[in-house]
Amino acid sequence: MSVLHRVRLPVGATVLVEVGHSVEPAEVLATRRPASGGMSVPIASRLRRSAADAADLLAVRPGTALEAGDRIADDGHGREVLAPQACLFLGYDLDDGSALVAPLGPTEPVLGHVRGEVTSVTPDAIEIRVAGALVTGVGGSGKAVHGELRMAVHEPGDELRAGGIDVSATGRILVGGSRASAEALTRARAMGVAGIVVGGVLDKELRDFEAAQRRRREVGGARGDLAIVIVEGFGKVGIGAELFAWFRSHEGRVASVFGETARVYVYEADAPPPRRVLARPGNRVLALRRPFAGIGGELLRVLDQPHATGAGVVSRSALVRFEDGRTAVIPLANLEATGDLSGG
Repeated sequence: MSVLHRVRLPVGATVLVEVGHSVEPAEVLATRRPASGGMSVPIASRLRRSAADAADLLAVRPGTALEAGDRIADDGHGREVLAPQACLFLGYDLDDGSALVAPLGPTEPVLGHVRGEVTSVTPDAIEIRVAGALVTGVGGSGKAVHGELRMAVHEPGDELRAGGIDVSATGRILVGGSRASAEALTRARAMGVAGIVVGGVLDKELRDFEAAQRRRREVGGARGDLAIVIVEGFGKVGIGAELFAWFRSHEGRVASVFGETARVYVYEADAPPPRRVLARPGNRVLALRRPFAGIGGELLRVLDQPHATGAGVVSRSALVRFEDGRTAVIPLANLEATGDLSGG
C-alpha cells in the first residue's frame, strides 16, 4: 500500500526536486531563508511621485524574495529603488509611500523526512507518495525524525521504563505500551533515541519532561530531536492489542515519526488495523480521563483548530456539555460515544 505525505513550503522557498524524483528521509527538498524583523524603504520620495502614484510603479508583489540590488520599483525614466539587502517584500504603505521589507537570514534546508517518490510540486507544497502505511495518533510532541522500529516492551499495557532503554536504542523508534515516565523520556533523550510511540502519557510526566527540556535549552544544551507520538489517549492508556501486534510484526522496518502532527509512517508495511471511530456532534459521550472520568454529556461541536491539553500536547478536541452542568474542551481521544442524541 502507499500513502501521500505533504511537505508545506514557506514563502520564497527554492525547490530542489521535481516530479518523479525518489527522495530519502534526510534529503533536502528545498531551501529557505527565514525572514525576521522589518524595515521601511522609501519609494515615493526617491521616485519623486506621490504615494498613490508610486504604488503603480512597483516591480514586485508581496511575498517576493529579493537579493541585494534587486529592483523594487522604477519610474521608467532612470529613477529606481533597489533592495538594500536580501529581504522579503511584505507590502506597500499608501500613507507614506514606503515599502515594508523583512531581512532574510542564512539559508536553511527544508527536509521531507520521508522516503518516497515526488508526485507534485507547487509553490505551496511538495507531495510525496510513501510506499508503506500511516498510523495517526491523537497527539504528540517534538519534530520529525526517522529510524528503525524497535519494540521496547513485551505487552501493550506495559510501561516504558528508563531501565529498559540503553545505548542499543540509539537512533531507533521505540514502541512502548501504556505510558512513558518523565524519567524514561529523559533517559531516551540521553541515549539518542529518535522517537517514541506510546499508548498514552500522564500530563505530569510530559510536563516534567518538557520543563527539563526548557531548562536544558536555557543553559545552552542541545535540543535534540526526540519525537513522541501518543496513539490512544491522554493518561495511562495502553496501545490497542491489534495495533501493538501490528507494530511487532513490523519491528526492524524503518519509520518516520512526526511528533507535532502525531503521524507515524512505516515503510513497506501492510495496512494497520482499523481504529476506534471518533465521536461526532450530537453523540452522547463518556469522558475516559480525569478530571471528568466517568461523567457523561453531549458533544456539542468539534473545534476547528487543535487545542493543547494540560500537558501541552496539541490534539483534536471537542466542546462537551456534561450532565453536571459543566462545559469543557476535551480531546476527542478521551471521549467514547455511547449514543446519538441528534436523531441523525
